[in-house]
Amino acid sequence: MNKKALLAWESQHNAIKRTVDGFWECFRKWREEEKDDYHNTFQGKLYEEYLSVQERSIYLKYSFNVAEAVIFCSVDIFYLEEDIGSYDIEFNLDGEITDDCLDFSDTLLKGTISKIKYNLKIARNALKEGIDIGTISKITGIDVKYVQILKEKYC
Repeated sequence: MNKKALLAWESQHNAIKRTVDGFWECFRKWREEEKDDYHNTFQGKLYEEYLSVQERSIYLKYSFNVAEAVIFCSVDIFYLEEDIGSYDIEFNLDGEITDDCLDFSDTLLKGTISKIKYNLKIARNALKEGIDIGTISKITGIDVKYVQILKEKYC
């Protein structure tokens, strides 16, 4: 299957949109049904407004011990624009979902989440003190649009 055929398959089966939608459904279900695991993974909760996904890849895979080839569609997961994980859906060639996988890499994730949460705490405290959003962004490294959300929703 060449690139053109693979992208035509994606368009026909809307695989990227289904993968993005699948991430949100899987993430929310995991957060509700596995609260302890969710809180342990993220050292508490995450602000959903700061989560985003971006398509990473789509590829055909054939294993010799399996009867049929499959197509994987993958997205990267970001929290405040920091890469924190990935979500993959496996499709059969008819476009049916056969499996999915939500993965947050534990080793790097803990340090990244700790840094983000520390910067969010600094930003919240600075907002309460009346410090300018632009200055807070420069100090914490958090994009102005996220500091604005923090100000409007959480302070």
